[in-house]
Amino acid sequence: MAKKYGVHIEKILLLPIGGMAIMDKIPEKGEFKIAIAGPIVSMILGVLFLTLSSFYDINLLKIDSMEYLLFSTVGILNIFLGLFNLLPAFPMDGGRILRALISGKIGYLKATKIASSIGQLFSMLMFGYGIISFNIILLLIAVFIYFGAHQEYATLLTYRIFDRIKIDEIMSDQIIAVPPETTTKELVDLMFKYKYMGYPVVDTNGELIGSVSFDDIVAVSDDILVSDIMKPPIVVSKYGDFNELLHKMNNSERIYVKDDTGKLVGIISKTDIIRILKIMGLKLNDID
Repeated sequence: MAKKYGVHIEKILLLPIGGMAIMDKIPEKGEFKIAIAGPIVSMILGVLFLTLSSFYDINLLKIDSMEYLLFSTVGILNIFLGLFNLLPAFPMDGGRILRALISGKIGYLKATKIASSIGQLFSMLMFGYGIISFNIILLLIAVFIYFGAHQEYATLLTYRIFDRIKIDEIMSDQIIAVPPETTTKELVDLMFKYKYMGYPVVDTNGELIGSVSFDDIVAVSDDILVSDIMKPPIVVSKYGDFNELLHKMNNSERIYVKDDTGKLVGIISKTDIIRILKIMGLKLNDID
């Protein structure tokens, strides 16, 4: 369902108290269907396993004359999981369903705040009950829900801030490029001169073909060519999305910016991003 709406599931994070899907972006469109798909699958699995258990089952273990049967146990757990995830609080699917239902009237950010607050309130009630009942599992789940609910709102708020940042406003257009036949000794001299720790590699046609940084030359001899140690460049469009830039920045110290013609027009480093965030001051009051 996520793929249908262009959302990529990067991984499934499995924890002792449950699991959650890590998405590459917040799915504002189609969120209701994406969120409700999980509980529906759990409920369907629960019904199927309970139906199967009425015909055949396997005895897992017996404790104090109580038998735990495989299919019926898995069926009951899936139905419980589906119902639990329908609670209207983050980070459960029910919180996303609630947000999808009310965001059209009050806005996506406010809807997230409401669902996040409900999630935190629910977690505090669960934490209190866990203390009274001396239930460690409930305490762990409560902590997980509390921080998960907080993180959901903080993440969306960050996205809203970054939506206001334009790539061409923060990139540096002072481009010092090196040809692929440059030696590492020459590159070191260049670093001393310009004080940059990374450089784009361009061919005779001015085409960006690679990227080389200080880390790439630390353990090589002086006569090694840049073409032998350069890495594929990470590129974004001058008119691209800042959140996409941040996602790509996870795997690179610097990103190269191209215009519509494919020409290299700028460079963005992690230092540039930190600088722009300080300048902005993270002014959140007028974000909606």
